[in-house]
Amino acid sequence: MKQIEIDKYDKDNMIDVIKNLYSHIEHSFEIILNSNLEKRNNIKDILICGMGGSAIGGDFVKTVLKDELKVPITINRDYDLPIWITKKTLVLICSYSGNTEETISCYNSIISNEIKPIIISSGGYILNDAKNNNFDFVQLPTGIQPRAAFGYSASLLLLTFVKIGLINKIYSKQLFDSIDSIKSKSLKYASLSKDNVSLNLAKTIYNRFPIIYCTLNTEVVGFRFRCQLAENSKILSSHFVLPEQNHNEIEGFSNNDISKYVIIWIKDKNDNKRTLKRVDITSRLLDKVENQYVFTDKSSSLVERLFNLIYLFDWVSFYCAIYHQTNPTPVNDILKLKSLMSK
Repeated sequence: MKQIEIDKYDKDNMIDVIKNLYSHIEHSFEIILNSNLEKRNNIKDILICGMGGSAIGGDFVKTVLKDELKVPITINRDYDLPIWITKKTLVLICSYSGNTEETISCYNSIISNEIKPIIISSGGYILNDAKNNNFDFVQLPTGIQPRAAFGYSASLLLLTFVKIGLINKIYSKQLFDSIDSIKSKSLKYASLSKDNVSLNLAKTIYNRFPIIYCTLNTEVVGFRFRCQLAENSKILSSHFVLPEQNHNEIEGFSNNDISKYVIIWIKDKNDNKRTLKRVDITSRLLDKVENQYVFTDKSSSLVERLFNLIYLFDWVSFYCAIYHQTNPTPVNDILKLKSLMSK
């Protein structure tokens, strides 16, 4: 790949947004410092409402905190609220634009239940109404695609939990420590050298069907990668989680043409040992699929490991778009659907 190709097809400069993930994390510390969030007590459960790129931060935080919180976190990607919410439910309304139809529906239902949510948004109906109702809010900067605001959405959710006294401040440190790691990787992944792992993987998968296999610790990475391949690269892929994959999908390779398949394994060093054994055995059983790649990260905290892996695959999705001679930024079919839904 040559720089002239990137310049030709990346007309909206997605590459700079991806490069700046570390600065989004840095800026999140400033945003949360200047917010007026109040301490929350007697929380029974947590509900995070959002869609698309605004919800993935919730998946990230739920994964990071699975061994920390003694209350459950539910990610709600729907119009309706679950029936179990009470005034002891901490509700976070996440919508980058502030105008997401499904999230507005949840927001209005929350108000009717007389629950005071925390809003994370850049503007629109939700943030404006929240300000009028004196709800706690965290305001994101405007001007980027919701999926490209992942650094903000994940960081601000985690820092919000710290500021309201829900989790230990060690998570702030882990998040801060990830900045330098991502910054150094930005230089590597932006390089068009032969040893750029993100570029090389994109070259392998862009004209194939990627099958993404992950673990419970890395499911957010696999799901994010699948979404990024769809929105940035405009290609389909699939993702599945082990050990569940071993109880169904492993049988699905016998009667399909596997010549276009490529399997990407994403695992974590703190996965259950039996799950890691399953990854190893399953990859050998599926050796009929010639192209298989394993990815993990060795950083000390899960926060840093997940950010590093997500960052790698964001770059892969970008390069896949360029290999397809496609501008990664526009999401024309999503916009068409929204237009039709508004009529």
